[in-house]
Amino acid sequence: MSNKHVLHVMKNEWAKTMKTKSQLLLLLLTPLITVMFISWGLDYVISQTSTYEAAVFFQNEEQMRVADVVLKDYPSFAGFVGGDPKTDVTEGKIDCALVVDDQMIHVYYDSELLSSSTCLKDASDVADALCFAFEGTEVYNDMKDFMPTRQMIDLSSKEDILETFLDRMTGLIGMLIFLTMASNALSLSANSVTGEKERHTFDTMVLCPASLRKILLGKTLVLMVEIFLSGLVGILTGILAFAIWSHDQFSTICELAGKNLAWLPLIILLLLSATLVTTAVFMTIASAFSQTKKASLFSSAGMVLISVSSMIPTFTKNEAVKFFPVANWSIAIKSICRGKGDLAAIGTGFLISVLIFALGLVLSSALWERTNE
Repeated sequence: MSNKHVLHVMKNEWAKTMKTKSQLLLLLLTPLITVMFISWGLDYVISQTSTYEAAVFFQNEEQMRVADVVLKDYPSFAGFVGGDPKTDVTEGKIDCALVVDDQMIHVYYDSELLSSSTCLKDASDVADALCFAFEGTEVYNDMKDFMPTRQMIDLSSKEDILETFLDRMTGLIGMLIFLTMASNALSLSANSVTGEKERHTFDTMVLCPASLRKILLGKTLVLMVEIFLSGLVGILTGILAFAIWSHDQFSTICELAGKNLAWLPLIILLLLSATLVTTAVFMTIASAFSQTKKASLFSSAGMVLISVSSMIPTFTKNEAVKFFPVANWSIAIKSICRGKGDLAAIGTGFLISVLIFALGLVLSSALWERTNE
């Protein structure tokens, strides 16, 4: 009968926390919208550091004709005759402008608006090339023949490029996923556990056939399912966002890790670890208070602690981090994306999260039953 009691509590608790389909939809939409929007914003910022728009302003068509031989090698620089380069730069229409007069080539840019790190370097190269071109076409052609042909060769491997990309993305996206999981856990645990005391319905539960421990276990399992669902939506949204806005990196990930489907259970294991820790933290906090305001105050600290924990690898290179749940998120995801999923580290992190969950249940039960005394 004990298992039936727990299942009965879970069913009632699910109906209580998810009174309508719209509430369930909101629970799932929150991580979806958050992760999708932030991942788009971060990808946009990254793309802005490598792309730019620039222009060269000439005095007449003759200058522009002579400069055509230069500009064809620099497609990001468009040529114009006349115009207002200063206004175009200050209004953000272009990143920088080269202005050619009779004696000098001026480079205009706004350091507060300039986002690309390569724009000014390319502008300097264009200015040097234009100087040779205006000395005379023959001089410029002779210089091109004399100087060795320039070829850009990137020696970094696909793994190196992916490593840089994942360093930027995994920590932030992980923090957002855990933040939404913790945010949902905060509101749900306060309503489900602390709310019983604040609504004065706790006394009636004492009369139930099931013990208080079994009632708390049922509530905990429902909270765990709800947290897991919100985290799962966040992860799936992150994968979808990579596929849409970071197609090259996503293709590399598929090439390195896509052939081995072991990445799927590893990610689920990471999510379960985070779910167990989050559930333990918020159930313990909710069980310790009889007022939701006080519980929410301490839960806010727990929410920040859990979400920021995923950023720990950014601040330390200590190898021990990869064995701790939540903190090992970005390290584990990078190893999975490289096709080298560290099962030992992820498995150890999961076992630690199980211990934290068990400790949370013991503490929650003790605090929960203390109310009955």
